[in-house]
Amino acid sequence: MEAIPFDLPDSAYAWSNLVEAILESGLEEGGSIGRDMIDQWEEPEEPIWSVLVASELCESAETLQEQVRGSAKNRVRLEQFLACLTRTFRQAIAAKNSHSDLEQLQRLVLIEHVARLYTKLHGWGLQRCEGSLLQVLFASGHSTAIKLGVDLLLVSAPVDWADVSLSLAPLMQSKTWRVEDVFPALLQSTLPSVLSPALDVANYAVRSRALMEHPAKAELPSLIRLMGGLVNQLGLLEENPAHFGGTVQEIQKILFDSISLCVSLCDTFALAGDQAAIGKLNQASKLSHRRIRTEAAYALAKLGDKNGEQQLIDLASDFSSRQRAIAYAEELAIEDRIDDQWTTAAALAESRLANWLAQNEQMGLSPARMELLDQRTLSWPGFEQPQECFLFRYEYDMQDSIYSNVGFSGPMCHTFSQDLADISLDDAYAIFVGWDIDHPEAFEVQPNTIDVRFHERAKQIIDALPEEMELMESLLYVNFFEHFGVLARMKIKGEVRVVLISEDDRMTCDPFATKNQAEPHLTYWLWRGRTFFETV
Repeated sequence: MEAIPFDLPDSAYAWSNLVEAILESGLEEGGSIGRDMIDQWEEPEEPIWSVLVASELCESAETLQEQVRGSAKNRVRLEQFLACLTRTFRQAIAAKNSHSDLEQLQRLVLIEHVARLYTKLHGWGLQRCEGSLLQVLFASGHSTAIKLGVDLLLVSAPVDWADVSLSLAPLMQSKTWRVEDVFPALLQSTLPSVLSPALDVANYAVRSRALMEHPAKAELPSLIRLMGGLVNQLGLLEENPAHFGGTVQEIQKILFDSISLCVSLCDTFALAGDQAAIGKLNQASKLSHRRIRTEAAYALAKLGDKNGEQQLIDLASDFSSRQRAIAYAEELAIEDRIDDQWTTAAALAESRLANWLAQNEQMGLSPARMELLDQRTLSWPGFEQPQECFLFRYEYDMQDSIYSNVGFSGPMCHTFSQDLADISLDDAYAIFVGWDIDHPEAFEVQPNTIDVRFHERAKQIIDALPEEMELMESLLYVNFFEHFGVLARMKIKGEVRVVLISEDDRMTCDPFATKNQAEPHLTYWLWRGRTFFETV
């Protein structure tokens, strides 16, 4: 371990040795993953002690890399360990009221070690670790740290786009950082994964009135040229995607990079107010991608272009664009020109579900078609007043078939992999509300729990089963406020069913009896939802 240029107590070194031993033992063979690193982590008495661990990790980086290379278990454990360590870094580097020379020295040394550790771990593919380490620098509020973070993004940016966004997030949560520490330097990046989040930070600062002049103003001519190149690329992608890559993953990355950067540029032009961008925005508004068309129309309207206003009005008829188009129209005070049918509660709920489905974590694109199945005003957990709730049938055109399912839109949006088309509307609502309930008294435990109380209550339920029901497997013990039950796989008159039996002898059967692959949890959520609606 390299020498630290300030004194720390013996207890600091003892703590450092302890957490390093936890990491070392965790990377040895034979343990389970679970949450063991997080559970074993020991918080230091003083956050600055974490500089000792950072120093040791830098020194042993090569050995550490060998331990995690090819081992998913060790990779997860190291990610857990670094999540705890970076939390301590943030505590240690945060600005304090005291500005003693010692404190300033400690913070600078820790900044140096965090940057060095980032460089050592860069490219290892550790989930969110690179972004978390860079976030420490930007969250510090320290000019030296922020400029160092910018340099690292320019020289060795994280591969994952989400890591860059994570690192820059503190700049959207604070107004104390100096603009000159970030801009225009960060706008010199040629990587869409850096330039797009950087523009988002600049746009947010202008929109929140933290900055009166857009940081990208001097860069607008080059950004307008960049927009032209992106529009041309997206047009070619629409015509012949295979020209841009040999695999779906390669094409999707190029598409995602281009769309994200194009959206950020549209927002930049709208806020910077440079009419020189109108030509490129008009070209963007003719692309087929609806998000880009919406952003380009908004930017045009902000720049005084009447065609942009009309495009926003027209986009309100499209369920994928509706929610954003209406919001932009309201900002521009032209919402009265939108047809009333597109501003109803059902139309807005349809748009919310379409946008939710289009997220990368869900389907990744908007449905081809949507149909309202039902609309009700229902009591909903977490809300004092009844809420408007909607069920929609949505469809996607696949290569040789149509994928169809039922989605919920209301206080939240959700859908399940299991199609709910074959069950009643009452049960569909019950499953969605049962899934959405989050309360300490609504929980489940595994049947192998060591808590004897659950076993005793479950045994009483099982012992009281009628003769025609044979227990095959207990799946969960479930508690919903004063209600308790057992979710189990049963054989009933020779037919295997997933059943939830509660202490009051009520039985909730798998609503998908005709399908062999139904998710057992749907029966559990159905029971919770039915119970909730009966008691409100």
